[in-house]
Amino acid sequence: MRGTAWRWGLVAICATVPLSCVSVPSQPRPDPSASAAAFESRRLDVTADWNRARWLEAALRLNPALSEARARATAAAAGERTAAQRPNPTLNLFDEYIAAAAGGVGWLYGLSLDFLLQRPGERDRARASAALETQAAQSDLAEAIWQVRTELRQALLDVAHSQDQAALLAQLVADREGLLSSARARAQAGEIGPLEMSRASIELAADRQRLEQARTRNLEAQSRLAAAVGVPAAALDGVPLQWAAWSDIAALEANASGGDRAEALIARPDLVRSLREYDLADNALRMEVARRWPAVHIEPGYAWDRGGVRENQLNETLHDNELGVSLELPLFNRNEGPIGEAVARRALAGKHIEAVQAELFDQIDRAERGWPRARDAWRSATAVAVTAAQQSQIEQRALQAGASDRPSTLSAAAAAIEARLLALDAAYEAQIAFGALESAYRRPLEGPERELPLNWRTE
Repeated sequence: MRGTAWRWGLVAICATVPLSCVSVPSQPRPDPSASAAAFESRRLDVTADWNRARWLEAALRLNPALSEARARATAAAAGERTAAQRPNPTLNLFDEYIAAAAGGVGWLYGLSLDFLLQRPGERDRARASAALETQAAQSDLAEAIWQVRTELRQALLDVAHSQDQAALLAQLVADREGLLSSARARAQAGEIGPLEMSRASIELAADRQRLEQARTRNLEAQSRLAAAVGVPAAALDGVPLQWAAWSDIAALEANASGGDRAEALIARPDLVRSLREYDLADNALRMEVARRWPAVHIEPGYAWDRGGVRENQLNETLHDNELGVSLELPLFNRNEGPIGEAVARRALAGKHIEAVQAELFDQIDRAERGWPRARDAWRSATAVAVTAAQQSQIEQRALQAGASDRPSTLSAAAAAIEARLLALDAAYEAQIAFGALESAYRRPLEGPERELPLNWRTE
């Protein structure tokens, strides 16, 4: 019997060995030098047709923040396996010095196991919490993807706007230089005074500064575009940075239905995240309520002597079989404190849902009102630009017919370019308003992104 007990003890001890022998794949810590070199070497296909969908596909593949968000969602999902596990028993080894009534003293050796009997539904609640954490992480990923798309669209818009703006300003600077040259000639002839010549010089300097600012904004926008895609700025060299017909606001149609608004108010990723937070708080409250009842530990054990202790006059070896039960006694509290905290956290989560939804209402209302106004402002600015262009053409024809002079023609041309710049700025503001509408709905309303599979928004 003694040998059998020892064998069982050896088996119980050896059973714990595999716990320390679980195979874990090795993963060396990232080397900052190597990762920096790898990032610096990233390049884009210069021969591809880089429309907005192609830029978005590259960002979904290369953007480091999205890779991190995906890894975070995977890590959260890994918690579901942990929640599904059942608790292992605890092995206790002990010895005891005793004196038997029949005579003899010695050491008594033994072992026991501690089995935790989980509260009813405790494992299910743990699995539910893990699943909710996974869903919350997936909502965070969907929101991160949309934010990257927003940054990408804005960067492309800034690149296109600054390019077109710089081209117009270059023409304006040329006209201002012509006006300054004419002003100098007229000043030398005594036709105008120094004040008019000074005004022409100041206007030229101001427009040159505007041109340099537009070029600076273009470089800054290119850097933001590269960051949104997930490549160094050097990777954009040779890649056509364009957004065809971006300033044609008349082609934009907000093909949004009442269903899009309703879906945004109940299914936007940031709102879904707040809903999962409420579910987690509610599940945590259930866990705390269940802890009013103590967890029960069953502890079977067995002990034997080493030959010094005798059970009776027949010198039979002493053996001891044990069965223990342990539990926490709810004498001083029944978990009222943690339950109260969980109730308060659930109430807070409910108020957070209301706050998030109120913010959604505000964003959607402002976007729905702002887009038509920005479109109307563009139409007005475009009409002014058309009128100014017509006047410039009239002055040009008058010059050719000898009915006008070169300064008047250059002034009309400069005024026409200024009007086109105003129309370009109005188109830029309209595109921003349209992007705000898309962000409010969390869905593209036009453009090549609509041709991509729907799962780009969540994966």
